[in-house]
Amino acid sequence: MRYAPRRLVSLPADDVRGWTVKRYGISADRPRPPVRVIEAARVAVEASLPEAYDGAAPWAFSVVHEDADGCYLVVGWWSPNRVILHTRTWLSGWADPAAWTPAGAAATACVWEMVAIAHERDAWVRHVVASAEPDFAAYRADTVSGSF
Repeated sequence: MRYAPRRLVSLPADDVRGWTVKRYGISADRPRPPVRVIEAARVAVEASLPEAYDGAAPWAFSVVHEDADGCYLVVGWWSPNRVILHTRTWLSGWADPAAWTPAGAAATACVWEMVAIAHERDAWVRHVVASAEPDFAAYRADTVSGSF
């Protein structure tokens, strides 16, 4: 496969079982994934996230990526100590985008999905773990979009 930039878009944040989930979409063929793919991603996001932690900040993000061979989804969530990122990667086909299967232990993310992951890391450090008082509103508002 040869690299070519793809469009990354920030989608509205979602509330999933007490978690605030920042959402992103990537498409190989159009400006953004279709609504049915974006909505199907919620199934895997919900399956990924543990019960909200007591006393912790329940923040997560997801990156849904449609490609010619199917859909990919990376879900990341921050641990109670706020410095560990947990991730889960999922795959689905075009026939039923909501039929997600785990990608396996070796799969994390592709070069396009890592743009959002890198941004989320930097935003989390900037607004939550490096500031005297965590600013979760600023973290929520800090997103990335563009061609990468």
